[in-house]
Amino acid sequence: MKSNKVILRMILAILLVFCIDKNTLAATQEDVVVSLQIDNPIMHVNGISLEIDGANNTVPIVSGGRTLVPIRAIIEAFGGTVAWDNTTKTVTLTLDEDVIKLTIDSPIAYFNNNVTILDVAPTVINGRTMLPIRFIAESFNLGVGWQNDTRTVYIITNGFDEAEYLIVKNLVPQYSGSPYAEVNGNKPFFREYEIIEASFEFYADLDELGRCDVAMASVGTDIMPTEERGSISSVTPTGWINAKYTNVEGGYLYNRCHLIGFQLTGENANERNLITGTRSLNIQGMLPFENMIDDYVERTNNNVVYRSTPVFSENNLVADGVLLEAYSVEDNGQGISFCVYCYNVQPGITIDYKTGASCTLGEELNSSFVNESVTNNIKTGVYRTPTGKRYHFDAECGGKNSYSINLQDAVNAGLTPCKKCTQ
Repeated sequence: MKSNKVILRMILAILLVFCIDKNTLAATQEDVVVSLQIDNPIMHVNGISLEIDGANNTVPIVSGGRTLVPIRAIIEAFGGTVAWDNTTKTVTLTLDEDVIKLTIDSPIAYFNNNVTILDVAPTVINGRTMLPIRFIAESFNLGVGWQNDTRTVYIITNGFDEAEYLIVKNLVPQYSGSPYAEVNGNKPFFREYEIIEASFEFYADLDELGRCDVAMASVGTDIMPTEERGSISSVTPTGWINAKYTNVEGGYLYNRCHLIGFQLTGENANERNLITGTRSLNIQGMLPFENMIDDYVERTNNNVVYRSTPVFSENNLVADGVLLEAYSVEDNGQGISFCVYCYNVQPGITIDYKTGASCTLGEELNSSFVNESVTNNIKTGVYRTPTGKRYHFDAECGGKNSYSINLQDAVNAGLTPCKKCTQ
């Protein structure tokens, strides 16, 4: 599904389709839940108990209303690295291409060279470096939740890889007219450690084609919006070649479709939460389930773990559909529990999922229109350096040796997008 994944993982994915129980999606390196309690030296990574700081018995603490933790084991659980400069007393944290630098006893922090003033400075306690976990997690685009009664912090990331993609595609029935279909016996694929009572939100980074990935939340009244939704027209999701039809309610084929509805988490013009979705997907497919969660949470004050996953075939810019999973936490799924696949289709309309172009059913897509539309909707000029592995939309981000090339040439050369300037 993701074009930059290696062949080995595709082979493993195929093996998984034949070997695993279809009632469970296998955990991947992209799916991590870390939980830790204040004053407790043990953390849990995907349900497994580990010492936070080896035999040092260091525990998370609260200082100035912020949680401070020994960070190395936590960052490494997400695949990151930690470096220490004893001369400057500076900690450097790296996750993917993002870098955080913090200095002991200084409230000034740097995220990708951008300055942030911290509420509480990093400190050393009993010889161990203690860092503010919320700032670090949110800077690295990890979901963060706080459960007050147990004084537990949750840190979450989630993704949708080839193994999961193949399993879901194997389970989804062919579209037959209904806007959605039950999947996996209507049972969500959540693992036990993903059922989190503490409210949080997580929106995965866009992939190398600019497409959305998993959006996940534990929806509670504390993260629901208190203001009216604003404009989202500033976001142009992949495949956005809109067209007007007389046989589509509202006129236009496409909506900017929230993966997690605004009424649940208050996310407005968040590019990681908006895909190109048909009117049918948005209104007949996803909205009834979002309203169901909204009504339940407001009525019971309970939390609902909710995951919305757009399913793209190969390098298509428009998703085939969206997998929705939900489970109410406090009553163990008695109030809310579903797993459905909503089809990104529109009756009477033919859609080119590779580009987003469309036409009335029975007509033929105009190839010249498709090519022109794609050119107008995708930035074609990018920058690279002679030895760099990334391409950039900003020449200055690439450095003094950067030069202009065509986007397709950059992709063909195996370059991947810079996270700082291409999103």
